[in-house]
Amino acid sequence: MPSRRRTDIILDETFGSDLDSVEIEVLRERRQLANDVENELSYYRRLLHGRLDMLRFEQRRRSGEETRSLIEALPEILSDPQPAGDHEPVMRHVITDIPPLPDVGRRTVDFVLGDDALTRLDQIDDEGLAAAIDAVAALAGDYSDQRRKVQEVADRISAAIAERYRTGQADRVGS
Repeated sequence: MPSRRRTDIILDETFGSDLDSVEIEVLRERRQLANDVENELSYYRRLLHGRLDMLRFEQRRRSGEETRSLIEALPEILSDPQPAGDHEPVMRHVITDIPPLPDVGRRTVDFVLGDDALTRLDQIDDEGLAAAIDAVAALAGDYSDQRRKVQEVADRISAAIAERYRTGQADRVGS
């Protein structure tokens, strides 16, 4: 049987269904796996959004809307301002031992996602830059969709665990 990506395992309909018949330890393992994958997808998405912000800045710089260099604006581009509101910022533990972004099979995206992409932006023409922006935005959207679906599965599993504790049946298996 070929190995499957962890995301595919979690999004398989059997992973998050019939949770009443699954032992509590298995539920906990599934929840941990879903949380780990959600963290990875979130990390990838943040990387893509950072690159996307840099590419869009470069596009504005080329059009004359921006006079600073990308390097001068980098701290501002990469800052993560909290949205306005009355809520407190959420502190998250970010796992740093995450594998590199998977191969997306698109030359332009590979080019702009490389570790030395900032030093190679002058090698991309305006059409290539626009194509890279579109491709990276689409890829970030894909990761956001996957992340949302994984979160939904994790939430269902967490709810099943919580229900077991609420009813005092955390150690039971199935009905």
